Amino acid sequence: MFQVIVRCLFAGTLFLVPALVSAQSAWQSTNGPCTGFVYSQAVDATGTIYAGTGGRGVYVVEKVKGSAWQQRNAGLQTNAVYAIVVDRNNKVFVGTDEGVYSSTNSGAQWILSSDGLTTTFVNALAVGKNGSLFAATGGGGIFRSDDNGESWKPVNAGLTSLIVLSLATDDGGNLYAGTDGSGIFRSHNNGDTWNDASKGLTNSAVLTLLVDPKGIVYAGTRGGGVFRSTDYAGSWSEANTSLRASSIYTLVTDNSGNIFAGTDQGAFASTNMAWSWTPINTGLTNPVVLSLAVTSSALLAGTGGSGVFRLQ
Repeated sequence: MFQVIVRCLFAGTLFLVPALVSAQSAWQSTNGPCTGFVYSQAVDATGTIYAGTGGRGVYVVEKVKGSAWQQRNAGLQTNAVYAIVVDRNNKVFVGTDEGVYSSTNSGAQWILSSDGLTTTFVNALAVGKNGSLFAATGGGGIFRSDDNGESWKPVNAGLTSLIVLSLATDDGGNLYAGTDGSGIFRSHNNGDTWNDASKGLTNSAVLTLLVDPKGIVYAGTRGGGVFRSTDYAGSWSEANTSLRASSIYTLVTDNSGNIFAGTDQGAFASTNMAWSWTPINTGLTNPVVLSLAVTSSALLAGTGGSGVFRLQ
């Protein structure tokens, strides 16, 4: 079964992708990392890029252009990697179908970091304002680690669904969780309690969440397109003008607030807080874009079967 649970997350600086949304460039293949599904991507503080795949584990590239992808799975007990996040200390965490693994050496060695994680299918990872880690699972709700991934505990008070597909955090300390069928929940207290935050949301399967530099929250859904909230998820409105896609697998932003969406119909960009969208698909030979990542000079698209493409 084709299961779309994709996140592209990293803690730290958001980069600017110059001119991508004002003049159409052409996507180019990065010649990897593999022909499988690239479910997740992240960029660390050194510019190292990580790609998580559905059947071949983690691939790493030091530079997008002119450098080959390297498969780095030492220590992993599974090759299904659905989420990647980099914390403020440049430690990398991956969420898999067998729990969370971490690496402090750019993926050269992975260590199981799942103590207390009673549900091991991890759909999404996020880093909170105070450095706590959060893992969204398929059936066990949300888990939090306050000791850099050494141990986890469930933090599900107030959640009405334990199938959590997506996570996001903002600079004010708010946490947002997207579920499969119960909409969006928000926490003001580091996940201790959650409240429903779905007013105006007409599609309750939330595949991806994003907070832009202005604090505007975006939700990508399965079948309902994109929704936008300007009041910290107090209310939502559709944001689908010119967006010729209904299933939104991933959303990312650069530090200028440009929004990029990976969908079942290719990639789209918005320069105006998702009031309208422009397709950016020239050269993209696979229309299923499962993950996106922003580097200092390029936008990367992980596809459903054709590897990663670069737009710069």
